[in-house]
Amino acid sequence: MPAAFAQAGSQIAAAVDAIGHDGVQPAAAAVAAGQPGRQAMRWTSVMSSFVLRRFCLLISTGVRTDKGFKEVHLNQVARELKEFSGNEVTGQQVYNHLRKWRQRWTRVSKLRDLSGSLWDEDNFMITLEEEHYNGHVKAHPKDADLLNKPIENYQYMEVIFGTGCATGKFAMGSSEALGSPSDFAESSLKHLEDDIGKLFEEVGKKQEGGGGGSGSGSSAGNKRKRSSLSDEDITIMTSMAAAVNNVADAIRETKAQDEHPDLYEAVMFMPGFSEEALIVAYSHLLDNRAQGGAFVKMNESHRVLWLKTFLAKHYSL
Repeated sequence: MPAAFAQAGSQIAAAVDAIGHDGVQPAAAAVAAGQPGRQAMRWTSVMSSFVLRRFCLLISTGVRTDKGFKEVHLNQVARELKEFSGNEVTGQQVYNHLRKWRQRWTRVSKLRDLSGSLWDEDNFMITLEEEHYNGHVKAHPKDADLLNKPIENYQYMEVIFGTGCATGKFAMGSSEALGSPSDFAESSLKHLEDDIGKLFEEVGKKQEGGGGGSGSGSSAGNKRKRSSLSDEDITIMTSMAAAVNNVADAIRETKAQDEHPDLYEAVMFMPGFSEEALIVAYSHLLDNRAQGGAFVKMNESHRVLWLKTFLAKHYSL
């Protein structure tokens, strides 16, 4: 009888331990260990939209850095979501959720480049003909939620991830940490500098291979080496050095001309429109600098007319 009780006790302990490790009831496992537990975060579509919308607003104020969002802003969105939903939320949970949406944007970008696909700008849909769709979904079932139907939160994803989303060999892998983008511009400068360095090395090796002697003859040899640099080599190095400077200047000019300084206030403080609608218009004007500059110069009645016309075509609840 005592042996039976001991066996039963061992089975119960093993079951409690298994529950804690499987994540079915983490709170129960924590209580058994004498520690407070945190329930797993359950995200609803409303909560996801709220978080993405808050990040769009943060971007519009210019808080995002080249490395992504700072911890203070992740914590800020977490607090706002807590007030909105009543759920306990941490900055880390917000960060992880944002990563999932970044992965989703990567999938959307790849599907838009799919051969034979069409993009419906009015409904934010990637469309395929029926036969093509059936074949693709059969091979890739997970893509069904992104094809031939409006893509959830597409406008928010475009604002957060679209501007700096690299493609091809420069694309970030979905497993990389959020806020660690491929620095294409910097890498381009580095490649050019490396090319110049290699050219100098190759020229030096050629010169050393053709020289000889030592002692008193070394001075004359050095003069011969310096004079053996051909006009073609000098032209190539000069051109590459100029290219590096041009790229650097272009990057600086692009950063300085990202947006009209008064665009945010001109759009986001317009009365009679929701924040979501104004964010959509603002992101469009950011991508179209000429229209953004023209919008700032409009009087208020013309701005209202432009917004109503644009949002009627590009925005719907």
